[in-house]
Amino acid sequence: MSSEPEQAPLTQKIEPQEFSSFEDSDGPDAPVRRPRPEDDIVPGKGRRLRPEDDNAGPKKVYESKTLVLDVADKPPCWDGQILDVRNLTKAYNKQLAVNEMTFQLYPGDILGFLGPNGAGKTTTIRMLATVLAPDGGSAYVGGHSLKAVEEIRARVGYMPDFLGVYDDLLVREYLEFFARAYKISPTHRDFVIKEALEITRLTSLADNPVDGLSRGQKQRLGLARLLMHDPVLLLLDEPAAGLDPRARVDLRDILRSLQQRGKAMIVSSHILSDLADFCNKVGIVVNGKLILFDETKRLIDRMRDRRRLRMRLLHGGEDAMAFLNARPEVHNVQFQGEDILYEVVGFDQEVADLHRAIFEAHFSVITLSEEPWDLQDIYLQATEGIVTRD
Repeated sequence: MSSEPEQAPLTQKIEPQEFSSFEDSDGPDAPVRRPRPEDDIVPGKGRRLRPEDDNAGPKKVYESKTLVLDVADKPPCWDGQILDVRNLTKAYNKQLAVNEMTFQLYPGDILGFLGPNGAGKTTTIRMLATVLAPDGGSAYVGGHSLKAVEEIRARVGYMPDFLGVYDDLLVREYLEFFARAYKISPTHRDFVIKEALEITRLTSLADNPVDGLSRGQKQRLGLARLLMHDPVLLLLDEPAAGLDPRARVDLRDILRSLQQRGKAMIVSSHILSDLADFCNKVGIVVNGKLILFDETKRLIDRMRDRRRLRMRLLHGGEDAMAFLNARPEVHNVQFQGEDILYEVVGFDQEVADLHRAIFEAHFSVITLSEEPWDLQDIYLQATEGIVTRD
């Protein structure tokens, strides 16, 4: 993709890493997180300073064995992708749950991961989060293979569909706990927590007990937890499940702000309205197979040769239905309440000719409008004849 910044080639060796025990993370010798190749993909706008920017405190460096990647595990030609998935496969008892999944995401991409329950969405996300090991294929986050578990977990934030919390903690204490677990430098810990609270709109609840939060507030707290180590890829499994309409809007706005910061996201759902407003890419999974992957706008544009229209009449609805059904360019004529919905195969000229014929037939038209296509239409068209009803 020519619009992406060029990156220096990745080496085939993983350099010795810095680490310390969890107990040491508060001391003066606390480890400092090392720069990552993908950190500079997005210009610095909106990105917080990292601990290494201040060279806070002396470092403990422990030499470890240099791991040489297997030939089959070498990163592909990396041109700035945050995520590169190649033929990822997972089976349970010889039943394929994920069948050779392949796609790429770049900074700022939000992938709406669609599909019925049991399609393989959660299994895919868990493999990318290194919770499950794939049976075949490969995936790379910022050029690092899933086999490099520590490298991946430093770059990925995973929120399952039901997030456990520690009920005896305050919101700030909960985030403090995870900041320590992620080995955030003590010098920057307060700033990181403050930023996460601001992004997720929880600042006013910082001193409230976690067990007193609503479902929507707990989901936002889960997002705040993900942001503690500034991951480049967020994996959100059914994040809007159980949320009221107001909480869904809040979640959508937060994800949009993270998109502007260059985060890539996979947001899974079987509720299409949860994703329609902010996903710039769509992936539809059926029976473990990615049957469609493309930009949302491009998919909708492909449907422009089939226009969907809504008409309301003063009277004569049955006659209008018969008239429309007799036209070869008109399909799927149906009543919806007091309106007649129908599709016209063609472009502006065909639609104009049809409407001229409707008025010349002296139907009493009250309103006439075009219905835009959305993710639900894309999903229904892509899965027609594949997804069966229970």
